[in-house]
Amino acid sequence: MKRPKLRKSSKRMTCSKRFKIQKKVKEHRRKVAKEAKKSGYRKPKRDISIPNDAPFKEDILREAEQRKQRREELKKQQKLERQKEVAKKRKLEDKKGDKPEKKKQETKKKKDPPKPKPKKSSARNSTRSLCHEVNKVIEASDVVLEVLDARDPLGSRCLEAEQAVLQSPNKKLLLVLNKIDLVPKDNAEKWLNLLSRELPTIAFKCATQVQEKNLPGSIQKVKPGCIDVSKGTVCFGKDSLLRALHSLCPSPSEGIKVGLIGFSNVGKSSLINSVKQFRVCNVGALRGTTRFQQDVNIDQQIKMIDSPSLVVSPNNPPVTILMRSVFPRGDDDLLAAVKIVLKSCNKQQIMLKYNIADFRNSLEFLDLLAHRRGQLKKGGVADLQGAAILFMNDWMGARLCYHTPPPTHFKSHVSNLQTGAMQKGINLKLLEEDNKKIVKSSKSPSPSSSIVFHVSHLTNGILDETEIEQEPKEEESDEEHVEEEAIEKEDDGDEEEKTNSVLPETLAKQIDLTKETAKRSVSFDKLGAEADDAYDFNTDFN
Repeated sequence: MKRPKLRKSSKRMTCSKRFKIQKKVKEHRRKVAKEAKKSGYRKPKRDISIPNDAPFKEDILREAEQRKQRREELKKQQKLERQKEVAKKRKLEDKKGDKPEKKKQETKKKKDPPKPKPKKSSARNSTRSLCHEVNKVIEASDVVLEVLDARDPLGSRCLEAEQAVLQSPNKKLLLVLNKIDLVPKDNAEKWLNLLSRELPTIAFKCATQVQEKNLPGSIQKVKPGCIDVSKGTVCFGKDSLLRALHSLCPSPSEGIKVGLIGFSNVGKSSLINSVKQFRVCNVGALRGTTRFQQDVNIDQQIKMIDSPSLVVSPNNPPVTILMRSVFPRGDDDLLAAVKIVLKSCNKQQIMLKYNIADFRNSLEFLDLLAHRRGQLKKGGVADLQGAAILFMNDWMGARLCYHTPPPTHFKSHVSNLQTGAMQKGINLKLLEEDNKKIVKSSKSPSPSSSIVFHVSHLTNGILDETEIEQEPKEEESDEEHVEEEAIEKEDDGDEEEKTNSVLPETLAKQIDLTKETAKRSVSFDKLGAEADDAYDFNTDFN
């Protein structure tokens, strides 16, 4: 008899056995992952590779590199802010421990006559140093370039500085109309024609990114597949400016010193960087970045001198003080600043720019802007301070395009003899042709996308150090003085007064109202009154 064939054993198993096997496998993998973490081994992240046949590969890589740089800068700023907050908290805690000693000292001080605080003159001392530095630059330079903002050329002109240069016999004064890419082309041409009647003007557009200075023997390493972003954008007006300055040189062997003057955020340091094609001067969005003069050799004949910003006189209207102020103030009334800007603009253009409904006042505008951009606090309350900071950053920076129309009737303070003396040695026809080419070649916004700013008048500045003593008391921008005020009010035991001293008055009132009426619609009509009537629900809903 044949032996019967044995059947193969089945692969089927019970559920309990299968689940046990899966559990053991998971535990084993978890242990392996823990050991790998302890040893510091991690899986390398794969870079997103773009094929060579893909269109606009270079643009995509450049944008990715720029995003990476922005993220790194944001991380650094956040780290610095955290460190500052920790340092402030430590100082406040140290001062709290010395309360009984301070109270004894205060009782002694009450008997003695009050002495003036020495730190209140820190802002005035800084303004004096700025005036001193600007006067040194004007005295040392043979040719003075007054840098103007193309968005508001008349507002960026200083009457006192121009008169100081025009009175000296052997000095030349030229105007540089910077940031022409932020203004419509028709408006830029009109301003060039108007300003060239008084003084020779040069159209200019600075490079937004300038490469760092190469050290001797150093090599810039660039990763394969990436584009070097450090080369920067194109600069317009460099050739015409250098041609005009070379024509003013007395001889090819002798050189000249060129001093740059102007108000803050006009682009003096960035102009030197773009002409030199290296980052020689520090450039920043904060006002008052340059505090001392700096000499930069452009070539064998031209030496440029960077100067700090001109000091704005308090006799100017509030719009010019807001736009041309030097010191960055953390405790400024942002709501008042937004109100001033909105008054001198067209409401419909701002509504179209931010895609916002109609608003009655500045508070309602900030509420709509905060809801539009998602800047909300707990309970859906709008963050008005954050919205005000956002709007002012857009306005002062290059995100929001605005322009001022040239005035129809303008009385010039420059005589015909002075204009003739300033135009000597410069080929005006060639300069006009260069300006036209620069305006045409630069990318500028359309008139519909640019907001009309109805402010056009000269700004009064301060050059004499003696005039600063007659100025009204300014709020100090130093962080140390703000900390001292907070500590003094904390010692008295009034925590509410401390918060109001750090924040603006109108902003503090608005925050108190928003805390009371969270999850309700904000009323803007009677905001800021001495006594706001509470809303009675029984009258309407019974």
